Amino acid sequence: MSTPHHLPRWIAAPALLTVGAISLAGCTGGFDDAAASEDDSIVVALTGEPSSLNPLYDTNLNALNIFYDVFTQLTTIDEKGDVVPSLATEWSADASLTTWTFTLRDDAVFSDGSPVTASDVVFTYETTMADPEANLAGYMTTIESVEAASDTEVVFHLNTPYAPFDRQVTLVPILPQAAYEKDPDAFAAAPVGSGPYQVERWQKGDSIVLTRNEEYFGEAGAYERIEFRFVLDETTRANSLQSGDLDIALLGTSQVNTVEASDSVDVVDQQSNRVLYLGFNGSEGPLADPAVRKAADLAVDRTAISDDLMNGAVEPTGQLVAKVTFGYTEDVTATEYDPDAAAAMLEESDYDGSPIVLSYPTTGLPQIDQLAQAVAGYLETAGFTVTLDGQEAGTFSSNWFSNQLPGAFIFAFAPSVMDADLPLGMLTRSGGQGYFSDPEIDDLLVAEIAEPDEATRADLLGQISEIVAENTYYAPLFIDTYTYGYTAGLEWTPRPDGFFVFN
Repeated sequence: MSTPHHLPRWIAAPALLTVGAISLAGCTGGFDDAAASEDDSIVVALTGEPSSLNPLYDTNLNALNIFYDVFTQLTTIDEKGDVVPSLATEWSADASLTTWTFTLRDDAVFSDGSPVTASDVVFTYETTMADPEANLAGYMTTIESVEAASDTEVVFHLNTPYAPFDRQVTLVPILPQAAYEKDPDAFAAAPVGSGPYQVERWQKGDSIVLTRNEEYFGEAGAYERIEFRFVLDETTRANSLQSGDLDIALLGTSQVNTVEASDSVDVVDQQSNRVLYLGFNGSEGPLADPAVRKAADLAVDRTAISDDLMNGAVEPTGQLVAKVTFGYTEDVTATEYDPDAAAAMLEESDYDGSPIVLSYPTTGLPQIDQLAQAVAGYLETAGFTVTLDGQEAGTFSSNWFSNQLPGAFIFAFAPSVMDADLPLGMLTRSGGQGYFSDPEIDDLLVAEIAEPDEATRADLLGQISEIVAENTYYAPLFIDTYTYGYTAGLEWTPRPDGFFVFN
């Protein structure tokens, strides 16, 4: 018998409050010069403000939107999720995947006119690794040492085999040693990079203005001037788009229909690299029982939530890896809604009706309050007793990192490197952010990270997703979609990683 897919009445009603804006903002793509404004400038909304323009210390997504226009990295990831050259024209690894050699282009210069050399690359990595306060150092834990073999050749020696190291270096903006050492504090406000743009002005609390870097080695930036304006509220972003005060902005789900009705704004969807999931503290209590976790998985109607709550802007999924991410497998599909099986499975388990806390961050995810209510409603229909626990985003993140969430929880993962090792390594490795230990997964993670053949490595990553699904260690919910409004007539294509990169 088929099961109808619709939201229950408690969640299908119109929202009575505005939920938090999505925290991941940004894009890149092609542009039509004729669509540029008369002064060859563009105004783009960010959903938050960087705390610093020193890449060592601020690795949050709003800062990265600035960094990826002002700095360059050894390699970069294109709009398809592939690794492509940037400062490095070619690279290779030895058979053990522990020694990586990058050859630099010889025409790259910083915006102050000084050349980019292997010494600057070594300085960037060594300075970061030596600074205990540097958030950027989290991307360098596999590095034992780095050396300049010549002005255009950099050699990394790793402490472990690491197959996606060419993706990992996309996260590290290269600093000019001379300018940085002269005054690190001044550099944090007005950095010098080798990207297509340079910082003209940072007005705290309002905006950051970039201008085209005429020294850039690649194709010139699409605009002479970019103003990144900090607009946290999604309603304000939508209104500013329609009034012409913004040219590009991320939209909240509740604002899409209104903006689409405007003749002055075009709307575009881009499926992202972000997966929303239902997690479980299975270390003790009722969620330690795989049958109870599976009942929760079967109880949630992903199709109804996608269609009725998210306006079709998310795609149900059965794995922690999005389609654009390396390691995604077609073999693991979204769990089909089966409320009868969920109720029967829960009835046959040892679950005694004890309240299960459902935690979630109150901002940063799409329609998060309503999503949490919908999931809780479906669980209660199946026989669970659920207590909702909305937490401030910073508090939730801290509790997530330290494995202090008491029951079930809703969160998301978006790996900027577009490689499944990052989410699977963090969420499923023993001692990671999961609440379980599976020796088979641990062995597969060791094997895939040392596997030089991409097809074999992808298969190993897919096997991990299959084990996660078989044991319901997580109940993945949706691949998220970023929806943007932009000035009508702009030829512009967003990226799945959500970054604004205007070159």
